Parts: sequence; structure tokens; C-alpha cells
Amino acid sequence: MNRTVSLLAAAFALAACSEAPTSQRVLAPPTSQRVVAPEAAAFDKGGDGSENAASAASHTYEVTIENMTQGQPFSPGVIVTHTKKASVWEVGARPSPLIINIAEDGLADPALTAAQVADLRAQPGVFQVVETGAPIGRRGPLLAGQPALPTSRTFTIEAAANANRLSVAVMIICTNDGFTGLSEVKLPGGFKAESHLVGAYDAGSEQNTEKFSDIVDPCHEIGPVVAPPDGNNNALPEDGGLIRMHGNIQGGADLVAGVGPTKHGWSFPVAKITVQRMK
Repeated sequence: MNRTVSLLAAAFALAACSEAPTSQRVLAPPTSQRVVAPEAAAFDKGGDGSENAASAASHTYEVTIENMTQGQPFSPGVIVTHTKKASVWEVGARPSPLIINIAEDGLADPALTAAQVADLRAQPGVFQVVETGAPIGRRGPLLAGQPALPTSRTFTIEAAANANRLSVAVMIICTNDGFTGLSEVKLPGGFKAESHLVGAYDAGSEQNTEKFSDIVDPCHEIGPVVAPPDGNNNALPEDGGLIRMHGNIQGGADLVAGVGPTKHGWSFPVAKITVQRMK
């Protein structure tokens, strides 16, 4: 199955970076973003006894996603605030179509992404969805002609007193269906920033061939190994797969035409995600 990756390519020019406080918890400059705002009257759709958003106390948070790897850029993804009864993704569960879209394609198809974000927004308990809209660069040295992407980006999102959980998902670009992020983490109640060191996850939706022909073209363009874009992003489905910790890059493919552990592998943590309440 071929998919376009023009959205990621177009986003290369977006570069902004900021720093955040670093009180941190270990778990296994502003940029463009699109906010899917909550509908107050419709927020309590699940009949779970949560207060309606119209009467809930609203808070504003900054979420900073920092890439800690040398060889793995991150794709655009989503940041979501929700109640404890809503779920965006979790280890051991089947991935949603949106998580598959992030982990396999980096939200490259705008129409598909818009429809899936709308579906997420309609789920009971989801308060706000922010599309990050731009890739986050790796820490390794750039090669000739590669764009200088920021290794950290900061986004703003709203939450309510009863919607005090945060989930994040962005693709690890030089993988078949790898991603990183947070799942159902409680937002800080006070104004002290909290940082989460996070690892890599496998969506369980695509076989890990580690071949360039099965991976999005931005891997060739902003990853640590330059190769001509081939216009392919073939997918070999992994039937019945569940979200799990990622096994890292194994180098099973021919390294001349694929992804190898020396350049593309990682160590923990893959990312640091810092959450700061602003008001």
C-alpha cells in the first residue's frame, strides 16, 4: 500500500524551540498547531457522572516534546486531554486507526487525519485534541542538505478539572510502526513542571521489515542515512497485533537498502515530555 508523505516534507521549514523546567518522572519555542476545541455542552457524553465542561474549571498547560535520540526524528502527532475513563492508547490494547496513522504514516494524509481526529474528539471524556503539525528533529549531526529541525517543540492545550489526564503520540520516523508518547498521565495540579522520560512503543499494526521501501520518505530525508525518496511506504500488516514496547532496530534488513541499528537505534529515554501548568 503506497501513501503520500508530503505533509511531513512541507513541515520541514517549521522550526521553533523552547526550554522547560526539568523536575522529572521516569516512565517505561512554540510551533504551529491545530486545536480541535471541546464542545462544552457535549463533553459529558458518557453518563459517567463527570461534571459538564460548561461548569468545569479550565486550565492551560504547555507540553514540550523533546527528542533524546541521535538517529530518529519524530513525526507530527497528537496531544489529548481527557478524563480517566477515556483512552487514546495503552500498552496491551489494539491500536486505534488514529494511532496506526501516526505510527505508520506520521499523519501524512490531511483528509484521513481530520476524520480520525474528529472521531477521537467525539469519544466520551475527550476534552481537547491538539495536532502538533510539525516534525521534531533528532540530536545527531545533520548531513548535507538536511533541514535544521528543532529537537524540542512546545504546544499549548486546555484541560478541565475533571478532564485531567494527558495522552501524547508521535511517530518515530525511521520505523515501520514505532511511536513514543504518554498514555493517560495525570496532569499536574500545581504550577511545578513535571517531566516524563519515555521509551518507544510498537503499534503492532505493521511488520518491522526495516526496509526503506516500507518506511516513510522523510526517514530518507531527515534521518541519519540519506537515500533518494522512493515514493513508497509499503505496509505488511501484522494481524491482531497489540501495542507493546518496541524491540528497537534489529538490522534484519539489508543495511544497504534498509534501516540499521548503528545509525537508527536508540537507548532509553527516547523522549522527554515536560508538562507545565500556565493558568
